[in-house]
Amino acid sequence: MSSKLQSSAAWQAGFLSFLYNQLIVRPKALPPTTSLVGQTAIITGANRGLGFEAVRQLLELGLSHLVLAVRSQSKGDDAAAKLRTQFPNAKIETSSLDMCDYDSITAFARRCEELDRIDFVILNAAVIMREFERNPKTGHEMTFQIDYLSTALLTVLMGSVLKGKKNQSSRTGNPPVLSVAGSGIIYTSKLATTGPVLAQFDNPDKYSQLGDYGNSKLALMMFTSKLAAQISPQDVIINVFDPGFTRDTNIGNTKEDPRFAIRYLWPIVVKAFARQLRAGASIYAYALLGVGKESHGSFVGDWTIKAYPPVMYTKAGEALRDRLWEETMEELNFAGASSIVSRLRTN
Repeated sequence: MSSKLQSSAAWQAGFLSFLYNQLIVRPKALPPTTSLVGQTAIITGANRGLGFEAVRQLLELGLSHLVLAVRSQSKGDDAAAKLRTQFPNAKIETSSLDMCDYDSITAFARRCEELDRIDFVILNAAVIMREFERNPKTGHEMTFQIDYLSTALLTVLMGSVLKGKKNQSSRTGNPPVLSVAGSGIIYTSKLATTGPVLAQFDNPDKYSQLGDYGNSKLALMMFTSKLAAQISPQDVIINVFDPGFTRDTNIGNTKEDPRFAIRYLWPIVVKAFARQLRAGASIYAYALLGVGKESHGSFVGDWTIKAYPPVMYTKAGEALRDRLWEETMEELNFAGASSIVSRLRTN
């Protein structure tokens, strides 16, 4: 549906829209009959903050089986223990996943294939590196590696896993849902529309903390929309969601930042404009349950389906998305990404 919302793209990209969405728009409640009893969800990046609150809300809806994908086993175990105390009737377990390591990602996807059913997958893991840092295993800049390349690989792999389980996991006749965490920063991000795409992220001389984070999220939106076009929403619903500017997350954790503006002024901005943690986290459930097949390949935020960034409606943006797709497939073909996507196209 985002593909049909070009008329609102310029508004969504403006500062007034940001203020309206943050200060005026209020959460939309799910139907009171919503129940996740008997269903299974997997989430990455959920040992604290938005992810932790999001799974807590899913468990409040009766979710029966939760898998927390964690890099730190001890932190994952702590999070699981807290949730088990509050929701003793749910099966809550952890599974190892290092988004810096392709081998870990592919091994995680293989373990997911062993589950009896999967109704929802939320890919929430992300970082915002203050300074340029290369992933020693791939040579790519770390924010780009985790927020784009590794997430793109896991999206392809889990799309295949979910399609294979659609019969077991159908909830009231609906297909499984794969939701990927995005960000409204994509509206102001500026990937160069000419030349190679992936190479734009690996230049230490041009690295920008927010700039590269935003560009990684824009690339992820482009990639996910292209992937969704390869798979029927009858098999798997794939969307990207934005919880909005939210307090009590890493975004507001600036106590150890040596920069004066970030350490002392940014918390004031957070207090003035950021939404409460519970409100931001409710968009996770909304992306899974509040919208259906119409959200396939779309951008979900502020409790609605939103327009893509304006660039995605231009010919230059379409060409950029195609080059990004081709370069990404080449990067990820060690895991058979192209073959997997080809199988996703078939019934």
